[in-house]
Amino acid sequence: MIEDHNLSMKEGDYRDLDIPSYSMLSSISKQGLDVVGGVKQSFNLKFGSLVDCMCFEPERVDELFTRGSNAKAPTQNVRVICDAILSVINKPSTAPSNNGPFVRKAPKKVVTLSSYSAQIIVAAKSLKVYTSYNDAKIINTVVKAGSDYFKDKVESFGKNLIKNEMWEHAAATANTLITHRFTAKFFAKGLKDVQIFYQYKFDTIVDGRRVKGMLDCLVVNHKYKLIIPVDLKTGESPCKEFPILYTMHRYYIQGALYREALKSIVDNDFELHGYTVKEFEFVYISKLNPNRPMRFLVSEDMHQLALNGFTDRHGVKYEGVYELLDLYYYSKENDDIDYTQDQIDCEGLVLMDAETITGNNNLNNTEDEANI
Repeated sequence: MIEDHNLSMKEGDYRDLDIPSYSMLSSISKQGLDVVGGVKQSFNLKFGSLVDCMCFEPERVDELFTRGSNAKAPTQNVRVICDAILSVINKPSTAPSNNGPFVRKAPKKVVTLSSYSAQIIVAAKSLKVYTSYNDAKIINTVVKAGSDYFKDKVESFGKNLIKNEMWEHAAATANTLITHRFTAKFFAKGLKDVQIFYQYKFDTIVDGRRVKGMLDCLVVNHKYKLIIPVDLKTGESPCKEFPILYTMHRYYIQGALYREALKSIVDNDFELHGYTVKEFEFVYISKLNPNRPMRFLVSEDMHQLALNGFTDRHGVKYEGVYELLDLYYYSKENDDIDYTQDQIDCEGLVLMDAETITGNNNLNNTEDEANI
């Protein structure tokens, strides 16, 4: 059944799989082929990640995030002293983790800044700050202004530190999604003949190529044999601008890749015979209005364009899923090559003609007519 294809692994292990995903294909489309073998950029989209976690994996919120205090940010001198101490106490231990039958537990970090008086003095002198203060005044100044900052940093080590205001905003947004009449059905419990999976991870074949993905929400209606893929998006833009975001952020790649992947899973599982993978659905909610989610359904004709590539109404060309998969595997099969064959054949030269810039091929025709 469908749950048999949900990878049983931690998110970190999933991300380590050297298989193309939506984010990789999106990066190739936006940045070029060199991202395949290059340094991967990590965009820390804290708000969206927190809302996702609150909605789909609430049991992991404390594991992944720390809610910061309301304290005012400390001055630069206090901050650099705190950071100097933090760099020492957060340094990974190099001691053996296992001493025969006796396992030594790592000492628990003390979150009270006043407990590091000696380190405060050493850091201040090393950084050459507060040179006119005596030791007692240095300690008092740093502890008074930096205690909350220091505590937040210690408690959030290895996690995402979220400002209190953002945390409240994310919680309100998640509550809207879970309770709003447009989206509450995706969080319903105990529905007869219906299974709902969150953070559904897969590793399957699309167009003869191995791919992976992690879907926010997968609804399976066994009575009607329907499989409904749903992904949540958050952003600054209002809901009416989501069709623009759909191409700008290459969401079309995700919708098409994930739906085709689910079709592949269905086609290769005898127990899923007769099930239909429905159109991909995006749920979007804007940070500007956390009370107003909207749903966007990708039509079949747009799904096909997303697979094969298309040109939008402004003349901008977008590669389809199939072409991007070809580019990815072309690079992997050629030692993570940074260039397409066309770019190599042209010696890296790109012609900047009128059509390339304007998308209008009538300009050259007009010029030719003028020369007749």
